[in-house]
Amino acid sequence: MSTSSIKLSLAEYSAELMVYFERHKLIEIITRLMVEIGLVRPTNPQHWIATNIRRIADEFYHKCLEASYMANKIDYFKLPRHFHHRIIIFGRSGSGRKTQALSIAKRFNLVYIDAENLIYTTFFRNDITAQILHKAFMADVAKDKSAALSKVIQQRLLQMDALRQGWVLINFPRNVEEFTEIFEKFKIPPNKVIYLQCPEIMAMRRLVTKPDLGCPQNNCKYMEHEMLYFSQNEEAVNAYLARRHETIYIDSTPCFEAVRTSLWTKMERLPYVMGYKR
Repeated sequence: MSTSSIKLSLAEYSAELMVYFERHKLIEIITRLMVEIGLVRPTNPQHWIATNIRRIADEFYHKCLEASYMANKIDYFKLPRHFHHRIIIFGRSGSGRKTQALSIAKRFNLVYIDAENLIYTTFFRNDITAQILHKAFMADVAKDKSAALSKVIQQRLLQMDALRQGWVLINFPRNVEEFTEIFEKFKIPPNKVIYLQCPEIMAMRRLVTKPDLGCPQNNCKYMEHEMLYFSQNEEAVNAYLARRHETIYIDSTPCFEAVRTSLWTKMERLPYVMGYKR
């Protein structure tokens, strides 16, 4: 086994372990425990920890769940210093996904991943993944295309830079099946979905005023196709995302700076809770 393979395996293991810590809020609970024991200074710290750790964990879980349901901030909540954001930005074309994703990537030093560009470059590779992608798109079967796309995306998310820095992803997932796949079957799932909500009329106005209008992926026919696909899947995707703690909703109709401010505030102050709402 080569040195690079060993390093990648260790990075993948570390990332999976961090997902486990995030899911169960272990770092935050231990930090809170250390703060309280530092204030109380019990004569028998082992007995104090055994007596109080359940209370501290229950209090923190309760506050996190309440904040997630009510979209409220926790007074003493602060993300761990080396927290790895793994973010999906979802919304219709023209909602500002790319603009906000690039801004987030710069702000939090994340790897920016555009699924469309990734798929395009994969097509020109000479490996088994490219062959599977070619075959799926030639057959034009939606289920096979989603499976091939998921494989390409997961391979990219398991590369060293994404594992060590975290990532922000756009243009995938696009339907309920793909969202279910990335949340429940990926080794390193996202810990936040940012849903940029923008009316179709506003989004179309932005798209038709872009300076590169007329390019292969920025013409009226392509825009109409993208809007139609989003509209066909919007209700089902919205119903799915509304059931997950990872989802935050952002009104993306204001200017870029206003949307960015709202987005950064929620990312840094709302607790990260993973899984389905009960």
